[in-house]
Amino acid sequence: MNKFSMTCSCGEVMTMDAENREEAVGKFKAMMTAEIIEKHMAEKHAGQPVMSVTDCHAMIDKEVVAVA
Repeated sequence: MNKFSMTCSCGEVMTMDAENREEAVGKFKAMMTAEIIEKHMAEKHAGQPVMSVTDCHAMIDKEVVAVA
């Protein structure tokens, strides 16, 4: 198993164990539901509009990297 991470614009780093980047991206997307996005935005991005699932998933596609 390999480690992958992504960093939110708020600075929060999330990590995921996966066989490869594609699997990690899929796991992050499955984890980041509308409810979780709303909760994260309320806690870490107070006052900002809630990011859509589509925008969040696009960010995941771009931001996931392997952890050395």
